[in-house]
Amino acid sequence: MLGHIAARASSSLRSSFSPLSASHSARRLSISPALFAEQAASKTKVPISLIASLRKEHPVPLATAREALERTNLDLNAALDYLRTSTSANAEKKAAKVSGRSTNEGVIALSLLGGKRVSMIHLGCETDFVARNAVFLKTAKGVAETAAFLDVPIEGDHEPSVTGNAKALEQSRTDPILDFPTESLLSAPLISMPPSESSSSSSDSSPSSSTITSSEAQTIKQTLLSSLSQTGENLKLLRAVSFAAPFPSTPTVRFVPGAYAHGGTSDKEGKVGGIVVLAVSSADAERPIATIIHGPGGDQLEAEIGAFARTVARQVVGFPTKVIEKGDKAVDGEEVLLEQPFMMFNGDSRPVREVLQSWGKEKGLNVRVIGMRRWAVGDEVGDAVGQEVAA
Repeated sequence: MLGHIAARASSSLRSSFSPLSASHSARRLSISPALFAEQAASKTKVPISLIASLRKEHPVPLATAREALERTNLDLNAALDYLRTSTSANAEKKAAKVSGRSTNEGVIALSLLGGKRVSMIHLGCETDFVARNAVFLKTAKGVAETAAFLDVPIEGDHEPSVTGNAKALEQSRTDPILDFPTESLLSAPLISMPPSESSSSSSDSSPSSSTITSSEAQTIKQTLLSSLSQTGENLKLLRAVSFAAPFPSTPTVRFVPGAYAHGGTSDKEGKVGGIVVLAVSSADAERPIATIIHGPGGDQLEAEIGAFARTVARQVVGFPTKVIEKGDKAVDGEEVLLEQPFMMFNGDSRPVREVLQSWGKEKGLNVRVIGMRRWAVGDEVGDAVGQEVAA
């Protein structure tokens, strides 16, 4: 009896569910292949290599890169334009949203061009994680190179800069390193120098004679907006300075910049950075420095002067340096560059002032430090200093 009931129940269940299951199966078999075929036909197959190339030029999520290439029929340049256009509005909105956040982290980036120009910029962000991000560091490098390449704009109400005149600079006792207005720098086109140029210390090379890569034709503000959209943090150009050796130079003095940064992946970026300007002249009044530099062994001497300038900049960074000479300033001895033991010069314990004199005498030169800046990420910059990307 129980067996008969079980058989009937089984039969009833089969009669109730089998048609429904069959119907659903038939529906899946009849619809799914067509739907898949339609979706496959509507999408262009995007090579992985092309996606990689696009993301290298403009870092975006994988899906976003694929969509851009699909919409532009695998045209890499068109895809780049599409990404810039589509992300610009979103970046502006995001910048406005995060503009009130503090930028206590960041990087000090330096650029030394042709042994004649130097710059230092402080780019702020929210976290140390982003401060070590490749996109953020590449942006900082580009801003520093732009600041080094361009002349600092001089307002009509200001006195003309002595850096444009070699004789005036030689006689001046003021710091020749100029503050670069951040609002002017933000509106400038981003200029990226070739690696050989940006790392060169030879004064024979001129930045203007080298190829300048600026394929994206973006201003620094647009570049920062792009970086903001990728990092998701508030970015702020806090401060910038630069020095350009006068042109034409005089035969009696050479102005040699030096730069060094500590706490980063290279000596051009880090948590602390410093730049210096040396005034170098001949100790022999009958043989001006120009004659020595262009004479036998001049190239080697010029390279040695450039390396020495870098060592002085490293000394500035290695100590809590605030001034070149004490004068009447209320500073401690270790904060005065010329009074510090020149530890960065092969561990020398003599004061920097004494080493400058002895090193110069050995080379037949007079060497003076006439300009210096030292910045750290943790410095109190002030609320009024710097420019928000969304401004």
